[in-house]
Amino acid sequence: MNSPDLVVAYLDLLYRHRELIAATYHQGRISESDGMAKPRGIQELRAQRTLVSLEQDSFRLNSSLGRHLDEALQKEQLFAAVGGNLADMAARLPWLVDEATKAYLEGRTDDLNDYVDTFDSAVYELADQIEQSLQMLRALTDTQFANVRTLAEKQRQNLWYIGRAERLGHTLQSLQGGEVMRRLDEDASAESLRSVFRTQIQDRLPEWRATLLEITEILKTYLYRLRQVEPAGRRLRAFHLFLRQHPDYALPALEEFPEPPEWATRPRAFRLGAHPDVNASALDEPLAKIAAALPNVASTLRKPAPTIGTLVPDDASPAVLTIALRAHQAAFQRFLDAIPASGHPLSSLAWKRAQPEEDGLTETLWLHCVYHETTLARPRISHLQWDIIEHPYPHPLSGNLIVQDILVRRAS
Repeated sequence: MNSPDLVVAYLDLLYRHRELIAATYHQGRISESDGMAKPRGIQELRAQRTLVSLEQDSFRLNSSLGRHLDEALQKEQLFAAVGGNLADMAARLPWLVDEATKAYLEGRTDDLNDYVDTFDSAVYELADQIEQSLQMLRALTDTQFANVRTLAEKQRQNLWYIGRAERLGHTLQSLQGGEVMRRLDEDASAESLRSVFRTQIQDRLPEWRATLLEITEILKTYLYRLRQVEPAGRRLRAFHLFLRQHPDYALPALEEFPEPPEWATRPRAFRLGAHPDVNASALDEPLAKIAAALPNVASTLRKPAPTIGTLVPDDASPAVLTIALRAHQAAFQRFLDAIPASGHPLSSLAWKRAQPEEDGLTETLWLHCVYHETTLARPRISHLQWDIIEHPYPHPLSGNLIVQDILVRRAS
């Protein structure tokens, strides 16, 4: 059976026992006494190191498989080992380069192929680990450690991940100017290793360092904010505990204090605006110096150019603008037309009540409109006489005028 057949057989084994693997992952352990755990399945998975003995009759998932499921499901972990073994993985690369070079010089072709494959796998794994570590740090900084609730826990998480980010930065620095790049550049026999390292790590180092620098700056800024908030949070928690212990507590009046508390003696500050007194004779010399130092600025104000007019063709007829009368104006015109020519007076209030189409105009507003017309000098009402019927006001000095009705007749 060749290697692809072994891979397919192992995947078939995982698929047959998928429910057992899922239960072990979610529960953290599995035992033979569980209803869904079949002894044969446990034995087959133990033979492949998929399940590892935890206690008597209890088993857990292999750590590498558990980490893979955590990464696939994006499961958040407290104090995750971001970049935990990156330094060891990076330190392994120079040894692989040395062994591949020795195999090349000694003519051991099979060993050389094995070292090249191992080096490629190590580079791929290192690049994946760096990328995943940066993604996890970015998610934590964006959510501000949403997986913990208290301020103290967030501060401890922040300190932990600042340290992990610094370790990751040391690893990137060692990769950029370390032993691996020097040996790959100097040794001609490492040509088969150079291209993989360049594409997977060397070309991506500037982007990784920029991302890590941004994440580290955010973590340090957030830690500074947490340390600023901590004293206020401690006081609030103490006050909350005091209120829970004394639910009937009420703030005493200011008169009961022997001395006013500090918070009561701090009024809101006034916003003062300073300006020079141009009329003060003592400021003539300083103001003259300031005026002399001002630069000359061209005036931006422009006078509009005079316009003579526009030529209108002889055959162009001017537009006619029709202005519609308002409701009270039209009603007043009809009221004037209704005044009898015999000279008998016409009551403005009685005429209004006899017009059903004028219901939208209240009597108070109608009398106000008619009274307003009496105060104007217009030709159309110059031949009319106005008798204003007033209601006597109780106080002679009030200045108010109460109009009951207005009688209008044509002058004889």
